Amino acid sequence: MLTATMIVTLGLGACGSGGDGRDEPSGNAGTGRFDPPPIQTNAPEAVRNACKVSSPTIDRIKKDGVLFWAIGPTPPFGIKLDDGKWTGVEAQNAAELATVLGVDFDIGEYQYDVLPQALVTGQADIVGAQLFVTDERKRVIDFSIPYDQAGQAFYVLEHSRYETIGDLNKPGVRFVYGSGAAQRVLARKYIPKAKIAETPLHGQIILHDFLAAHRADATMADAVSMQRIIEKYDDPPVAAIGLNGRITGKRASYGEMIDPFDVAFGLPKGDNGWRGCVNAWVQDLLDSGRMGRRLDYWLAQPVA
Repeated sequence: MLTATMIVTLGLGACGSGGDGRDEPSGNAGTGRFDPPPIQTNAPEAVRNACKVSSPTIDRIKKDGVLFWAIGPTPPFGIKLDDGKWTGVEAQNAAELATVLGVDFDIGEYQYDVLPQALVTGQADIVGAQLFVTDERKRVIDFSIPYDQAGQAFYVLEHSRYETIGDLNKPGVRFVYGSGAAQRVLARKYIPKAKIAETPLHGQIILHDFLAAHRADATMADAVSMQRIIEKYDDPPVAAIGLNGRITGKRASYGEMIDPFDVAFGLPKGDNGWRGCVNAWVQDLLDSGRMGRRLDYWLAQPVA
């Protein structure tokens, strides 16, 4: 039983593919006002063959005709459209992997602290949510090969006195996080003297309400979404702090990000056939450059 709210957005239609990866399936994803690079609808033979094997997860997906994809609240990896559908990096990934399998897909939103449990309980077949590969998560789930690296940044109110990580690493500082184990590990590493607390995100990208109400002095969130966060949470405005102090550009460089993690897809533990299928697909995403183009497009999009 999950301990946090799960939002499952329905909208499944008839399966659009016969299993050869040639037709785009229907599912609860869209593009809205965006015009991203199209997904691949004709997968290479090596990828199709890797996904034809029998495994507990693949057999269930093929039997029910649905790929259940778990997503987290992190634009631009997942963006909820006005009609309730999803767009962004992972919505396109879900649609593309579903074409390989010849099934529909259903994207459901989870808080980050319960994303691994969605796999453990069988409510999801895969987690695509800019999920960091951590030792804590690896104890309960498996991961695909990495497809990106991404780091974090601290976020404070713009008018606050905090300029550096050193400023935050003091006993009187209240730090709150809401994205699961990865941020807890980083907080204990970089600001061990601060008071560290956890609370659910409840659909926010960052815990801006805690900062605005002066219930916390700092929080943490994805560094690559910095500009989106600054634009969205402007009352009162926030600022990002990276390894070298406040980040002043529009995008955080890798040198400014805090401990970039490998980013990979989360998978049910022990299902090697399913992992082999996903790995073959991810390798093709990387080799073809599709993942790079997909990330480049979505990371450049302004906040709706």
